[in-house]
Amino acid sequence: MNTFNFNSDIESLISRLKQLETENSMWKEKTLMLQRSLHELKRDFERREELYQIQNMQETILQLSSQVAELQKSLSQLSVGDNGFIYPGNNAITNQEEDLDDDEMVSHLLDLMEEEPE
Repeated sequence: MNTFNFNSDIESLISRLKQLETENSMWKEKTLMLQRSLHELKRDFERREELYQIQNMQETILQLSSQVAELQKSLSQLSVGDNGFIYPGNNAITNQEEDLDDDEMVSHLLDLMEEEPE
């Protein structure tokens, strides 16, 4: 009787091992399927159109920021005379009390415009 139980126990163990191997094989297959699906989703996520749009917008914003900074720098170098004319800041008329007639003002403005910017 002891031998019968031993053989039955072994057969039961063998059967259980086969069942566990089958389940393990299924788990491996399902895990591989999930890994493939996850890899595809990750690839699709990294290639989505919004990323390209965001990158393009960032580049555009940087360019515009640079242009605005240059414009602000240029504007800060200008000064307005008492007569309402705009002059480069470094070439502003130093003697505002002096009355210039129209011809002298035009001549002075033309001289300022001919000077090369720094």
